[in-house]
Amino acid sequence: MLTAIVLGIAEGARHSLEPDHLAAVCVLSGDSRSARKSAWLGAVWGLGHTLSLVVMSILLVGFETALPDAADHVFTLTVAAILIFLGLRSLRRTPPQHSGRKVRSPLQALFVEMIHGLAGSSALTAMVFAALPTPSARLIFIAVFGIGSIVGMAAVSGAAGAWLQRVERPWLMTALRIVIGTASIAIGVMTAADAIRSW
Repeated sequence: MLTAIVLGIAEGARHSLEPDHLAAVCVLSGDSRSARKSAWLGAVWGLGHTLSLVVMSILLVGFETALPDAADHVFTLTVAAILIFLGLRSLRRTPPQHSGRKVRSPLQALFVEMIHGLAGSSALTAMVFAALPTPSARLIFIAVFGIGSIVGMAAVSGAAGAWLQRVERPWLMTALRIVIGTASIAIGVMTAADAIRSW
């Protein structure tokens, strides 16, 4: 059980640094040049991811089954569409305006990351079934995994917000938004292509 807790925190934090999560968090942090506000919104994203992951995993572990491949592909394609949408919105917001300093709605962030959590539930539960013998150990691992994701996303968002506070030149902020938006679109397209290819 102790091993499950330690691995859950470590794996959850690592998961928050994967390219699709980083792309979404970077677009998010571009709207706030405050480390505290960015960290808070990053934590909300992590919470949304954890809520959907825990609920789906409870159902899958309880029924001792796996998410159908078709559903997993649909969730993954939805995440890809969200990344492309966020990237396009980041590009539309250039050059940066004063309103860009405001943090987006936490409810919006919560909803988007709940969809993101659903896309990762199948692979996680398969790993948990293979590694842990009892339902209680599996559910504890998944819950602690979510906590690691919350901590990781809050840390990444907070660091991005702290760094953005130091950017004073408008042209540099514009360049950053273009790079971040383009990266988010590219990751979304690659995610969609992988999902379609493996369908």
